[in-house]
Amino acid sequence: MRAVALDYETRTLDRVDIPDPKPPESGEALIRVLATGVCGTDRDLAEFRFGYPPPGEHHLVLGHEALGQVVATGPEVAALKPGDWVAPMVRRACSPACLSCARGRSDLCLTGRYTERGIMGAHGYFCQYAKDRAADLVPVPPEIVDVAVLAEPLSVVEKAVEMGLRLHPGRPETALILGAGTIGILSALLLRELGLSVVVLSAEPPDSSRAALLRDAGFEYTNVPGPRAGLIIEATGSPAAAMAGLASLDPLGVLIILGAPRSEGELPLRDLLVGNRVIAGSVNSGPGHWAAAMRHLGVFDRRFLNRLITRMPFDAFHESIAGAPAGTPKVIHIFD
Repeated sequence: MRAVALDYETRTLDRVDIPDPKPPESGEALIRVLATGVCGTDRDLAEFRFGYPPPGEHHLVLGHEALGQVVATGPEVAALKPGDWVAPMVRRACSPACLSCARGRSDLCLTGRYTERGIMGAHGYFCQYAKDRAADLVPVPPEIVDVAVLAEPLSVVEKAVEMGLRLHPGRPETALILGAGTIGILSALLLRELGLSVVVLSAEPPDSSRAALLRDAGFEYTNVPGPRAGLIIEATGSPAAAMAGLASLDPLGVLIILGAPRSEGELPLRDLLVGNRVIAGSVNSGPGHWAAAMRHLGVFDRRFLNRLITRMPFDAFHESIAGAPAGTPKVIHIFD
């Protein structure tokens, strides 16, 4: 079957032919992949900045944001049946399982020996068919199928927002989102839904398509640092932006880091101490966050969600992964 993969020997991105999955065994389900999303993680992987293939192999099938439909199930699968729509979770537990993984929270893995489909040590979903444990497949309500590939990035946002609100000793009324990509825009939608006043700060000029998109949805957009907030979500991947965000934290404020890579810098320890401010990192998401993402996709304005998406055919992967990102925040490849 067709797949899009990275070859770690030749350091190339290309279409490959791989064997079809074997029939599902006990507790497993076979899915037909209908769509897969592309994000900055895929582009970083294609530059071989991180990630690795499964043991004993030299290629890694990409795709960690996916929508599929169940084709068949193995014995002892009661929650799914053929025809059901599903989205696969990304991370798989370490083995032997640490305390976090043993309780179903591989997003909080204590050992770092987890695998991630399409990222680290396990093939992803940029292929025609895939097999998973049924427990790793999240049911998708049929009415949100057209935007369900957004569930993976939204689940990451759900966890980050939950953490930020939990760490704040009061209740923040204002939020600042750093970055106008998929994660940033979904963060703005969720925080507004939860009752916060939201400003989005990003490097794009005010007349850019993403700035116009946000204003059309009723958000305040700026590319000039300055707005202050009780909760800040960093979704830029820029260490400089993350450090600048600290200067915008209100007393008691919380800064959640989602995108900044490894970097060096000086933390304003006195400001953190005197202002009771908090900095925390968040990655991946747990089953509860996925369930919340599905609920909120059903609440958010569907027309706006579809405006976030550019749909491309399967074979246009070089354009979306190796080329420049599209003007819209999210590229989704539709499989024929």
